[in-house]
Amino acid sequence: MDANLDSKALAALGPKDKPYKVGAGSGLFLEVTPNGSKLWRLKYRFGGKENKISLGAFPSVSLEQARKARDEARATIQAGIDPSALRKAERAERSKNRAHAKAFRLVMSLDHALTIETPKQILSLSPSQTVAVRAFLLAVESEGSGHAANR
Repeated sequence: MDANLDSKALAALGPKDKPYKVGAGSGLFLEVTPNGSKLWRLKYRFGGKENKISLGAFPSVSLEQARKARDEARATIQAGIDPSALRKAERAERSKNRAHAKAFRLVMSLDHALTIETPKQILSLSPSQTVAVRAFLLAVESEGSGHAANR
């Protein structure tokens, strides 16, 4: 069906009792599920094994975008890199960056003023406010199981 594919033909594809595939060439296909969703997939071989990766859902990802993603994945394979492994590494890096983005930094100045820095805001406490916060935290720590989070 590769030669006849266009967005109208793809949009007209309806669900069946079982998932089915509509080929778009060079391992690219649209999988139509029984619930009617249409998912772009790419079947490829790497290291002697057959693999599949998802390229997005139709119509959010058009036929042209899916073909471009297929070509990029094929270029990655030609470079000796498994697109699935590359995607997993990118996902792990994003997760690591998100964890860093949620982190915060505490800075105590010589005059005992405390600054709390997050990626989105900075809170500066005067020395007297710092003493009050410290006393509060020490009191909570000494209460132990009395803290609301431990109830």
